[in-house]
Amino acid sequence: MDPRLKKAAQAGDIDFMYTLIKEDAKLLDLNGVSYVDTPLHVAASEGHILFAMEIMRLKPSFARKSNQDGFSPIHLALQNGNTQMVLRLLDVDTGLVRVSGREGMTPLHYVAKEGNIELLLVFLSACPKSFEDVTIRNETALHIALKNGKVEAFELLVRWLTHACYEGVHQLEKRILNWKDDDGNTLLHIATIRDQPEEVKLLLNSKVDVNAKNSAGLTALDIIQHQSSSDNIKIRTMLYCVGAQEGASLPNVGFTHYLRKDQRLMKAAQEGDIDGLYALIQEDSCILERIDQVPFVHTPLHVAASAGNTHFALEMMRLKPQFARKQNKEGFSALHFALKHGKIQTVLSVLSAYRDIVRVKGREGRTLLHCVAEIGNLDLLAEFLAACPESIIDLTNQKETALHIAAKNDKAGALEVLLGWIQHVDMDEVLQWTDVEGNTVLHIATARNQFQASFRPHFLLVIE
Repeated sequence: MDPRLKKAAQAGDIDFMYTLIKEDAKLLDLNGVSYVDTPLHVAASEGHILFAMEIMRLKPSFARKSNQDGFSPIHLALQNGNTQMVLRLLDVDTGLVRVSGREGMTPLHYVAKEGNIELLLVFLSACPKSFEDVTIRNETALHIALKNGKVEAFELLVRWLTHACYEGVHQLEKRILNWKDDDGNTLLHIATIRDQPEEVKLLLNSKVDVNAKNSAGLTALDIIQHQSSSDNIKIRTMLYCVGAQEGASLPNVGFTHYLRKDQRLMKAAQEGDIDGLYALIQEDSCILERIDQVPFVHTPLHVAASAGNTHFALEMMRLKPQFARKQNKEGFSALHFALKHGKIQTVLSVLSAYRDIVRVKGREGRTLLHCVAEIGNLDLLAEFLAACPESIIDLTNQKETALHIAAKNDKAGALEVLLGWIQHVDMDEVLQWTDVEGNTVLHIATARNQFQASFRPHFLLVIE
């Protein structure tokens, strides 16, 4: 960000900002940077409401951007105690309650942690479904309030959940109250661990599973048996009264039951289980949305494609077409991954539905066409070129065409197919393109002694 723009935001000086925009019309074009302090971040931190509202009007996308510390503008406003700023931001976009920041913390999670009752009520009224959001530790706002000893906030959240009136709330109530964090602990486990009889009583009067097991296979009753305090007897009595049992006395359930939802989703993708996918979506309608918010992530489409589960892959692309262009942390798209694992039929099936998938770039700027040129798969080369002729012009980070790659990897058959295609579509100018070292395909083929008789008609066009 321009230092002068930052100064304008710090001072809340709208006139100065417009003076700067007159000098540089692209001053606010910061969307190309993934993590950046925008003028809205600065204004939100400083509490300059009018400046923030003007920025929101000009660049509403800034409200959802994370800075290098992982915080959005509303997170910063909360941290700096700028309550009026928070409320005005919500007036413009109630969905900001659900913006995920560092460690997956939303504004609702933050106020639950702080025990801010007033803002809890405002946030829940503005965006009831924010209750469904979880941190990277799989914690709901209820988990956070309970773990941080914010008793009043916890009680408010439980009562709001059990008395709220909107579509689907009854299913949500049961699901949220029995939600498990990374350790497999439900709210009842946590309240029991912390010896909080009032919270235990509140939960037992709600739709809570008294015999839920955590990752260690322990129920709330198991936990209380190993504790000794004045509150212990109260909690134990309450648990006995509602039929709580020890984990060892309960029937075993399948391993899948204990997996986190993201793990179950990946398992469904690995097995090609479309019914399992939709069961998870019914359980958590935002499960795919949260994956989509991560810039570099191994999606269910990556898993299904690499396992060759074509029908699952196509269904996932129908639901989330943008997953086809997402790279995992190794820099591969789902189709790059399928190709790497030899799942040719999956690649071809996806290609028939989404032709431009050939042009999706992965690590080092390589497209699928570049990859098949490198391995020399002639059938796939022909399929890719027929499906997406314009893919022939795509370049890697090293400014290589598919022809450069075929020549550098001694794939004579692939080079011949590509040369034939170039001539067929009358794009001979591609033969004159140079890589970062200034080499054309002819330079490379000559240096590697690949100047075969079958290539001569094509290369003569360049020489002429």
